Amino acid sequence: MKKKLGLFLVFAFGIDWALWLATSALAGPISEGGAAWNVVAPLSMFGPLVAALAVRPIGGGDVDRGWRPRLRGNVRPYLAAWFVPAVLSIAGAALYFLAFPSDFDGSASAYTQAAEAQLGVGPDQVPLVLAVQVASGIVLAPLFNMFLAIGEEAGWRGFLFPALQSFLSKPAAAVTSGLIWGAWHAPLIAMGYNYGADYPGFPVAGIAMMMVACAAFGMFLCYLREKSGSVWACALAHGAFNATAGVGLYVSLGASTIMGPSPLGLVSFVPSLALAVWCGRRMTGSQA
Repeated sequence: MKKKLGLFLVFAFGIDWALWLATSALAGPISEGGAAWNVVAPLSMFGPLVAALAVRPIGGGDVDRGWRPRLRGNVRPYLAAWFVPAVLSIAGAALYFLAFPSDFDGSASAYTQAAEAQLGVGPDQVPLVLAVQVASGIVLAPLFNMFLAIGEEAGWRGFLFPALQSFLSKPAAAVTSGLIWGAWHAPLIAMGYNYGADYPGFPVAGIAMMMVACAAFGMFLCYLREKSGSVWACALAHGAFNATAGVGLYVSLGASTIMGPSPLGLVSFVPSLALAVWCGRRMTGSQA
């Protein structure tokens, strides 16, 4: 299993790191928002799935990859996957603005200007447009994002997490898989993705923060994998996280930083960390 696990990591990192570095060389870094990244970023989410498929024929045993949806009897895990990420994002943003009140913009001025310019709505219509957008991000977007997130989850929680359990406890395997998941983002973080580049210790501090944040949220994803027996619950939660992670930016005066208000920030990931501790204890209690 260790050989298969090592090859999976080589493929998962190698495929996407090569793709990202090549795109950066040809079209500029992802932080500049070049059109090529609109294709490459979602496409690269399927790198871990390709890696998991590539190692499947290799001998030495395999794991239950959980690639079937398994909806029957799993309503609660799927509902948690759908809505808990929004709670984490909102709670994390609230905590961030408590710590940095000077960054809070209750009038959502940046969003208002963008809505007026791009949608042609009047100032009195902006609150309704914003409410609809947030509601859509919580209720509808997770379902659409799930079909992109499954590319990652089929690898990280479908193969990596159970494979690590061949020599680690469930909580340790969950933390380790989350740290690996975060490290996989390293080239993007080094390009200024998620945190920008204006922080002490760039980009090492950003990569470390991404690893810690992914380990925290990844614990919840691994808990869903255990409860539902399926990576589709993980993909739904991953999609919900991607859909709602920017909710705090609507009322922020600046962009997302290494501190927040995204739930990947040092302050705003605290609710995810608290949930991770709870999930870890439940996973420990479920072990034979």
